[in-house]
Amino acid sequence: MKLNKKGFTLIELLAVIVILGLLMTIAIPAVTRYITQSRKKTLINSIDSFITATTTAVNNNEFGALSDSSVIYYIPVSNVEANSCIALEKGGTNPFGDWNVTYVAVHYNPTNFSYDYYFTFYDKAGYGMPLTKSDAINTSGSDLENPTTVKKDSILVNGSIAGVTTIKVLKEPSEIAAGSTDKACNVDSAKVSTATDAVHEH
Repeated sequence: MKLNKKGFTLIELLAVIVILGLLMTIAIPAVTRYITQSRKKTLINSIDSFITATTTAVNNNEFGALSDSSVIYYIPVSNVEANSCIALEKGGTNPFGDWNVTYVAVHYNPTNFSYDYYFTFYDKAGYGMPLTKSDAINTSGSDLENPTTVKKDSILVNGSIAGVTTIKVLKEPSEIAAGSTDKACNVDSAKVSTATDAVHEH
């Protein structure tokens, strides 16, 4: 009995290559989109955790009175305790890259007799978010698609918060020199600014 040793023709091989190429063209962008969306959701969860923890700390008066409605207070947050005034028991990571400049901003709203919370960051992977009110942060992560307005090593204040005339930033624990009498997470006088319509350098 003779074995059929006939192989694939060149045309058949080319057809298979073309089909595989088309499948890859369709599959790779879809998988990449899925991974990016998953990372964005993880990032949004981290942001929510920071805002929730900051809300608890402010309500417990851990940073003193933040009740001047003309001031917006920037509280440094991170999953690294030495760089943060808010320490999370778990989570708080950024799936895109390490946090770089990350703040929860707090503003006392005299109309509602309550605090409004904002978030802004710039990370080491090139993602960023301009100052955004907590209830306006898009859960799909679309706020991250245009990080060009967020400058490296800076925090952005858009000047649109009614009544705000001053920025006050709390001092990170890592910024306290050995033997210094300064206290971490108190207002840093070197980072007080009245330029609320411009970038405040970190």
